Amino acid sequence: MEEEIDLRPYMQALLKSWKWIVVVAVLAAVVAFVVSSLLPPTYKATALVAVIKPGQLVQFDERFAALAETQPLKAYPELATSDEILQELLVEVSEIAPGIHSLEALRMATEASAGADPSIVRLSVTYDQPEVAAEIANLWAELYVNRANEIFGDQGGEPLAYFESQRENAAQELARTEQTLIEFQARNRSVILQNELTSLQQAQANQLAKQQQITTILQDIQGLRSQLEDGTSQTTSSYRDQLTALLLQIRAFGGGFINETAVSSQSPWQIQIDANQFTDARLGEQIAFLTSLQAALAVQVAEVETNVAGLEPQILVLQQQKQEMDTENNRLTRDYMLAEETYTALARKADEERITSQDTSSGVRLASRTAVPEQSVGPRKLLNTAVAGLLGLFFGLIWVLGTVWWSQGVTQSRTAVTTN
Repeated sequence: MEEEIDLRPYMQALLKSWKWIVVVAVLAAVVAFVVSSLLPPTYKATALVAVIKPGQLVQFDERFAALAETQPLKAYPELATSDEILQELLVEVSEIAPGIHSLEALRMATEASAGADPSIVRLSVTYDQPEVAAEIANLWAELYVNRANEIFGDQGGEPLAYFESQRENAAQELARTEQTLIEFQARNRSVILQNELTSLQQAQANQLAKQQQITTILQDIQGLRSQLEDGTSQTTSSYRDQLTALLLQIRAFGGGFINETAVSSQSPWQIQIDANQFTDARLGEQIAFLTSLQAALAVQVAEVETNVAGLEPQILVLQQQKQEMDTENNRLTRDYMLAEETYTALARKADEERITSQDTSSGVRLASRTAVPEQSVGPRKLLNTAVAGLLGLFFGLIWVLGTVWWSQGVTQSRTAVTTN
C-alpha cells in the first residue's frame, strides 16, 4: 500500500500564514526598490562598425587566387573582445574612467555583438557617466577598425611589403639564371655536334646504300653465271647482251673500272677488272670473268662493312655529346623560364597590392560613432522590485511549507517512540 500524503495541513498553514508571506514579499520588494534607488544610474553607448566587401577585385595574374568574397564575418565580434585590443583600450580608458582599472572590469563594461546583418558589428560600453561611455565606445571602435584591417582587410601594408621583397628576390634569381644561360651558350657545341652527326649519318647511309647496291649486283651476277654454267639454249650473243647490261648496271650504281679512261677518280667504289674484251670471249672465259667480278665485288662489300663498323662508334659518341649539351641547355632554359615567370607573377601581384592598399571603399570601416546617451539603462527599479517581490513570496511559501513538513516529521517520530 502506497502511503497517502495529506495536503490539508499544508493548505491550512498557508491560509494561516498568508499575511506573513505577503509581508515578506513586500519587504523584499521595498528593499530592492530602495537599493536600486541608491545605486547610480548607468548608461549604454553603442558604436557601429561595418565590414565592406570590395566593389572591384584587382587581379592581374590568375595564378594568385583572390579570397575577398570569403570574409570571416563570424570572427569579427570575437576579435573585438580580444585581450590585445582591450589592453590597448585600457591604456586610454584608465585616464578618463577611474572606475575601470583592470582588464576584467573593462571586459565587464564592454560587449561586442553582430547586428541584424553579420557585416555590422555593435560595440557597446556601459558606464555610470554617459559622456565617458560614449568616448570609450568611440575609442574602442577606432582601435578595432585599425586592428581588423591589419588582419582581414589587408590595409596594414604588410602584404605589399611581403610581395615587394619577394619580387626583389625573384629579380636576383632571374639575373642569375640569365647569366648562367649566357655563359653556357658561349660553350654550347650542340649545333656543331649536330652538323658532324649529320655528316657521319649521311656517310653511313651512303655506305649502307652502296652495300645494298653491290648485294643486288652480286645476285644478278650469280644468276647470269648459273645460266652460263647450265648451258641453256641461249646464244652467245644473248649472254653478251646480259653481260653488257650487267656492266651498265655497275656503272649506274657508281662502280668503275681502272682500265677505262671514262671513269672518274672520285668514283665511290672501284672494281679492278678489265672488261674491254668480255663481249668477244667464249663461254668459259665469260664464266671466269664473272667469277673475278664476284671476287672484286666481295672485296667492296668487306670494305663497306668495315666503313660502316667504323662509323657507328663515332655516331654514338656524337649522339651522347649532343644529348648532354641538349639536356644542359633544356635545364638552364627551364630554370630561366621559371625564374622569369616567378618574377612576372610577383611583380604583377605587387602592383595589385599597391592598388588595393589605396582602396578606401572596402575593408572594416567605422559606420557610426555613438552619441552621448540620454536615457539610463540601469538600474531597473521596477524590474528589480518585481523580481525581489516574487523571490520574497517564493521564499515565504517555502518557509511555511518547510515548517509544516518538519513539524509533521517530528510528530511522527515522537509517536513511533511512544508506541515502542
